[in-house]
Amino acid sequence: MKKIDPKVELLIYRFLRGELSGEEREELDCWLQDGEHRVWFENICNKENILQKSFHFDRLNKGREESWRRLEKSTGLWRRRVMRRWMVAAASLMIPLLVGVLYHDMLWNNDPLMLVKKTEIVPGVSTATLYLPDGKVVDLGKDSVCSLKLASGGTFQNERGTLTYREDSTKKSALRYSELRIPRGGEYKVILPDGTIVWLNAESSLRFPNEFSGKTRKVYARGELYFDVTRNEAQPFEVEVEDDYTIEVLGTEFNVRAYQDSPCATTLVKGSVRVKGKDQEVLLKPGQQAVETGDGKRIEVKDVDVGPCIAWHNGLFYFDQTPLEDIMEELARWYDVQVFFENESVKNECFSLEMKRFDDFNRVLSLIEHTGMVKITVNEHVVTVR
Repeated sequence: MKKIDPKVELLIYRFLRGELSGEEREELDCWLQDGEHRVWFENICNKENILQKSFHFDRLNKGREESWRRLEKSTGLWRRRVMRRWMVAAASLMIPLLVGVLYHDMLWNNDPLMLVKKTEIVPGVSTATLYLPDGKVVDLGKDSVCSLKLASGGTFQNERGTLTYREDSTKKSALRYSELRIPRGGEYKVILPDGTIVWLNAESSLRFPNEFSGKTRKVYARGELYFDVTRNEAQPFEVEVEDDYTIEVLGTEFNVRAYQDSPCATTLVKGSVRVKGKDQEVLLKPGQQAVETGDGKRIEVKDVDVGPCIAWHNGLFYFDQTPLEDIMEELARWYDVQVFFENESVKNECFSLEMKRFDDFNRVLSLIEHTGMVKITVNEHVVTVR
């Protein structure tokens, strides 16, 4: 990692002192969208690191006290006024000094961050591709800020990982659709014309109209998405995941997971939803999950702990006695790597793991390796499990 920008150093310094303004907080959040930056920042703010370095400075303080005593004895200098000025200055310098020391250690010691740089495997970032009704394709990045005017009169506003669509109520046009697609190693947020907010996980997509007209507000989803739906009893909200799997809501929050080759699962956080299958309908209560069976003909309802089901939305990974194959598939999707199993028998070994989504990838693999059950090697973006 190259030397940190002095302006960012100042932002981190003010963050640690609790003095960030709203504008400065947004600027720091923007810088933290980069996965490597976030790992570095979390190391800087790590309590153990700060305490360890603080202990070093405490030892220096003790030596400085002894020096003052010798100076007073030999010169008769009264130090209270001098020390008061020195302590004010020291207090303002301590935090940036700690930041500098921690940064130096991370560059020159065998810190896992250097492994991230070496292999260039970093967590996902805000990135997406927007497909417009007229056929235009727009790449949206974590730092892109743009405004797109559509022929229909509506406008897309993109800023810092959030895409907002505003329809033009004065101009009516034929119903046309836009689609937002998220690649591996990405995530994004979109605000629909009715104010509904949707968060999209890696390898997900959302197809939505330029306006919600008719009896329902219908969108089409693939992958994993978290919905916070604006309530409108006169116009229910519908999410079609597959031809025979639809979610109908009025106003609620829920998570839908519908990756290819895996059963569709809808987890309700608050409100109520009706899940419609091929030959069955079920009504969910908060804390329940509807899962499509393997043959797709039935929908099973079960009570679940919502937290782990929406962990990704809260910036976490949570695995509870989960097969290693499923864990590695999830990590591969977020860190954008390819995973191969040389030892097929370990695919079904179960592990429990809780971590932040922006943790260093190599540290995550180390946690799994420390069980002694598998050996993992990384070559570029290829992960081999033995």
